[in-house]
Amino acid sequence: MTEQQTARRFPVPAIIAFVLVAALLLTLAVLSTIKSVRTAASDATVVRVQDGQTIVVNRDGTEETVTLAGVLAPVPAGEGKEPTVENCLGEESTANLSGLLEPGDTVRLEYPDDADGPRGTRLALVHHGGRTTNTQQVEAGLAVPLREQPMEHFGTELREAQETARTEGGGLYSPGEPCTLAGRIAPALTVLQDLPEAHPDSSGTADTQIEAVEAAVEEGISAEKVFATIDPEGSSLASLAWGQDLPRMQDRLNGALSSAQSDLDSLRSTRDVLLTREREEQARKEEEARKAAAAAAAEAERQRQEAAAAAQRAEQQRQEEAAQRQRAQESAKAKESAEAKESAKAEESPTPEESESASPTPSPTPSSTPPPSSPSPSSESASSPDDSESESEG
Repeated sequence: MTEQQTARRFPVPAIIAFVLVAALLLTLAVLSTIKSVRTAASDATVVRVQDGQTIVVNRDGTEETVTLAGVLAPVPAGEGKEPTVENCLGEESTANLSGLLEPGDTVRLEYPDDADGPRGTRLALVHHGGRTTNTQQVEAGLAVPLREQPMEHFGTELREAQETARTEGGGLYSPGEPCTLAGRIAPALTVLQDLPEAHPDSSGTADTQIEAVEAAVEEGISAEKVFATIDPEGSSLASLAWGQDLPRMQDRLNGALSSAQSDLDSLRSTRDVLLTREREEQARKEEEARKAAAAAAAEAERQRQEAAAAAQRAEQQRQEEAAQRQRAQESAKAKESAEAKESAKAEESPTPEESESASPTPSPTPSSTPPPSSPSPSSESASSPDDSESESEG
């Protein structure tokens, strides 16, 4: 067959297309060979840690961004962004990975068959110091295993590491971290479980305890809403970290809420009984006070009447004493008046001596000297009324 005949049987465009396809197949074969070499394992030097699941390494003089295979770690919220549940302990996760892998450390990278990672990174198991960094992050509770593992034989190890973190309450399972599920539920559980035993002795004490229990129940109901935000079958950080814990946490919270609600009902019933008793006691005291006030008023009236009677008797006695004094004064005045009159009469009547001095004396003769004169009966009788009157007045 001549060349001219061959050219007619195989056109030039077909030959060119054949050559191009062959070249492409050869290129793919070469790339597959290179990829298989890279997939096996290789050493690299840590350049820096970007976040809790991403590092930059230098491999054969080329920087490569590597994502820890099989895990999902929380990442810090971007600058100016509000943190979400997906950012819970993002700073702590980054810091922990930075402590495990420092710049200059030599690491062994083990690539899965499909090593393509998020945002153009490559997936790898990172081995350093005889440990697998992926597992260490999960054990610390600062990363969680993915549901689908790029290297299934390694998934069991990651799930065991997660259970260790859950049991020890580390990282994303710590009740002391406000952003974790345990941290969001634990305060409500603590308040509900630490409620004091309800033994109020007054309605006021019962009201105080009711307020405390109502606040605890309200906090528990608010915490209960957190469960609705987590999909147990989802692929988010919250779902992977806490989906397995939801039934257990819900049972604990529901049990505490049920107990608190029972206490609340009991307290309200006790408060009503105590309030009824207190009202009855108050009514009894008011009745006693009313009776005591009436008795006091009656006693005060009795004392007032006695005082009025005593005052009346005192006034009568005073008036009698005044009358006696008046009579005594009048008697004294009468006596003085009588004495004055008697004195005046005595001054008006002449005495015998004055009578004798007033009459002429005859010349005595020896034969005619009369015998001594004796008082006349008339003068004695004249003086006796005065004397008797004087004695009666005396």
